[in-house]
Amino acid sequence: MSRLSVVLPLALMVSACGGGYGSVAPTSPTAPRPPEPTFTVSGVVVGQGSAPVEGAQVRVASQSGMTDVNGYYSLTGVPSSYGAASAVKAGYAVAREILTVRADMRFDFELGPRVAIYTLSGVVSEATPAGLVPIEGVLVDEYSCEEISPSPPFFSATCPVSIYQRTTTDKKGWYSFSGLYAGTRNSIGARKEGFEDPLAGPDVPEGPNVPDTSRKVTINGDTRLEITLVRQ
Repeated sequence: MSRLSVVLPLALMVSACGGGYGSVAPTSPTAPRPPEPTFTVSGVVVGQGSAPVEGAQVRVASQSGMTDVNGYYSLTGVPSSYGAASAVKAGYAVAREILTVRADMRFDFELGPRVAIYTLSGVVSEATPAGLVPIEGVLVDEYSCEEISPSPPFFSATCPVSIYQRTTTDKKGWYSFSGLYAGTRNSIGARKEGFEDPLAGPDVPEGPNVPDTSRKVTINGDTRLEITLVRQ
């Protein structure tokens, strides 16, 4: 048998097997998943008596926005959902609803009755052998949260309405805050370099702006609270 008669059958054999070892059949690319549909939820927020409420924060699913001067809100990009929706404004009882979103829809909120809000004021002083001496220029932070009972499974014991304020004491050591909620979910912190508050501690109401050097305050009406700092 000649050399040529051996080579030809081998070449035909390789061709019949797909052209070589390790070949992989081509696969089709995975089609991208279409985006989840979103919707627009709009409506009006009113108080008792159907008066529109400006500046109320409305939250539906993952979206939130504020009402305009006519109490109107419009939230776009709201995912298909079933769960908590709320409208809140300081000084009003919060409106909480369970809402199903499956299409563009209108939904109106009615806030509860006006909630009593109070003042908190006092003097920040330094304890000295000669007595209390007012301190000027103390940075005072105040955090107030409306106490709302949880309503599982959609409404936990969170703080849907909160007020955070900051001021600096004057020459007489005086500070004052207004528009605070009654109850135990209030805190105040007084800070100045070189001083510390011996009554401050970590056991204070939760909040994004609560300083580490805060103390709890219970408010049942307009409240006077004197704060005494000591030198470090």
